[in-house]
Amino acid sequence: MNFAKNKPDKKRYIVQSIVAAGVIAAILVFDLVTKYITSTRIGIGERIQIIPNFFYFTYVQNRGGAWSLGDDNPFLMNVIKVLTVFFVLGVLFVLFFPDKRKNLYLIFSLSLLSSGATGNFVDRVWLGYVRDFISFYIFSYKFPVFNIADIALVTGVIMLIVSIIIYFVKTEIKQRRAKKEARKNAETSDADDCSDDETRDGKDGGEDK
Repeated sequence: MNFAKNKPDKKRYIVQSIVAAGVIAAILVFDLVTKYITSTRIGIGERIQIIPNFFYFTYVQNRGGAWSLGDDNPFLMNVIKVLTVFFVLGVLFVLFFPDKRKNLYLIFSLSLLSSGATGNFVDRVWLGYVRDFISFYIFSYKFPVFNIADIALVTGVIMLIVSIIIYFVKTEIKQRRAKKEARKNAETSDADDCSDDETRDGKDGGEDK
């Protein structure tokens, strides 16, 4: 792979890096500040109504993974911590690796992923649990309580999936156009060859007469 070929110009790389760092810092600070305010102002299990029968602030301490999975399994939680470290480092590497093929949409999605994962990772390492407080009731179903970091993670995943789909769709369109153009050129070449043959046959026939 020719990395030099895909190396962006210095100005573009700096702008993309500043955007990425800014998004990560903003989401991470917003996540940790809202968690701190919630944990110091709302009691565990206490529910504050924002929109009746729909939106509440409910402080819970999630000692497991997503949706409190594995909260009684310390080994699983340690595995999640280790995987989170590798995940964040991998995302950051891709995020800040100089590559002109990256656009701001992809950079924003990767920034959301890394900031969301880091926000919950800080809680797990520092406190041993994740502070969740955003609660929704959807058609009487109580959706699992979550936080800002979770929103960033889910949004980043959705954006990344959309980006991948768009990439493959564009690639498929380019390939189809290339094949269509190749067939068109082949047909044109065949027509030119037939025309040349007819012209030569006409000349030969004229000379025979």
